[in-house]
Amino acid sequence: MTGPRSTHCTTQSVLTVLLLVACCLASGCRSSQKQHHTGLQAWRSGDLQNSAKRLQKASGPLNTEKELLLLDQSIIALASGEPHVAESHLRSARDRIDYLKQKNAVEQTASVLSDSRAIAWSGREFEHHMLVNVAMLSSLVNDGQDAWAWSLQAMQTSKDRRDALVAAATKSSGKTATSATSDSTTAVTPASFENSPPPKITAETLDQPLALAAYLTAIVHSEKPTETAETERALQDVRLWNPQFSTASAGKLTPLGIQCRKTHGTLHVIVLAGVAPEWVSESCEPTSAALLIADQILSAQSKHSLPPTLFSVKIARPQSTDPARADLTPGAAIVGTGIGTERRQLGFSTIVDLREVAQASYLAGRDKAIADAVVRRVVKKGTVVAAKAMSNQSLDWKADLAMSAVGVAWEALEKADTRSWSTLPAAVRIAAEELPSGEYNLDLWTRPLSERYPVHAQPVKVRIEDGRNTCVLLTMPADRITGAILLGGADRNIIPAP
Repeated sequence: MTGPRSTHCTTQSVLTVLLLVACCLASGCRSSQKQHHTGLQAWRSGDLQNSAKRLQKASGPLNTEKELLLLDQSIIALASGEPHVAESHLRSARDRIDYLKQKNAVEQTASVLSDSRAIAWSGREFEHHMLVNVAMLSSLVNDGQDAWAWSLQAMQTSKDRRDALVAAATKSSGKTATSATSDSTTAVTPASFENSPPPKITAETLDQPLALAAYLTAIVHSEKPTETAETERALQDVRLWNPQFSTASAGKLTPLGIQCRKTHGTLHVIVLAGVAPEWVSESCEPTSAALLIADQILSAQSKHSLPPTLFSVKIARPQSTDPARADLTPGAAIVGTGIGTERRQLGFSTIVDLREVAQASYLAGRDKAIADAVVRRVVKKGTVVAAKAMSNQSLDWKADLAMSAVGVAWEALEKADTRSWSTLPAAVRIAAEELPSGEYNLDLWTRPLSERYPVHAQPVKVRIEDGRNTCVLLTMPADRITGAILLGGADRNIIPAP
């Protein structure tokens, strides 16, 4: 009787240990997480000081998600008038994320024991693009020294994506591919001596962050006569990645830098408006596509197979936008000697809507997320069944019930991976105006007002120089201006938070 009893005890002990390990992996550092969460709540309500204080407390030595914290802190640093700190945070986060993108066998095993949160967070693709965008913005409103380097990274990313779309379009239709868009698409000629029409490509919603990267790249290069080709390429990319974006009449873009008329320059008002949607947990039934992916993963990595029936699994999705906060639209008006006594109101256009982008990212990765959750559930069930089979002869009904309970508890510990860059804006909106050189008074407010002269406008003095770009950056998480206003380019200044 010693042998069976020993096997029985050993099997139960192994399952108990696995359950305890899963509990430890799922718990994490509660104190840091709580401070982080409280700081994000303060940020969404517009409480900048409390948010910065909470996130600073969360950045202790026990915090295992430093890259996520650095990203959240970078936006708050921008809003606090510290672009150099923001850029430093972003550079550190980029280096950590580049390393964490590599697969780690220990993390992969831990994720099977618990859930996908055991894998170090390395961000979604659109968050990678926004990292470069915010870093370039931070440099533009600081000393501008690294803006050129960030723009090169953005240009390479844009080129890689464009090449991928061209390859996909060419493959889908043999030699050529036709897009539904016309002048808003970029035609790329394949390396061929045949007189075949070049394939045309159409951007997806997920590509919107590349439009912002291209616009900022154009700002960086448009002040140098030797870089006109780079400027034109960047402006073409803006039209490709977001054909709806326009800063001038008739769907055109305002001239930048040396593209302006003689003795004129360009004013860019860039607003990080609102807060990107939170990612929350949802229960969903496995789709056919997800089951196919899961079956392929199981066939390649284990001896388990899909059961005939599966219950719903938990994955992350972006939360629907609160209707009360959906229309957070900035307003701006400018007056100065260069335009006479006219008070000119600037029109804003959305270059990237991160609510749409987050939803597109969710839909693109939904089947894979479901498949991963299904694989984890199958492996956990298989482990419990195998453990019961090993001690089948000595297992009474009480022990069998106990092992089943352990298995159920093990599966119940799984949570959706809702980690995200939470301080990103809901949208980036830009107004641009070609103006004669000189000084101007710019009024900014957070909502379009029916009155001709806004009552609660934030005044800003700006200077326009010949052939130069003047950038005004406003971070506006709530429905009022609570952060600093940053000026960069031809006119550098920091207007403290009101």
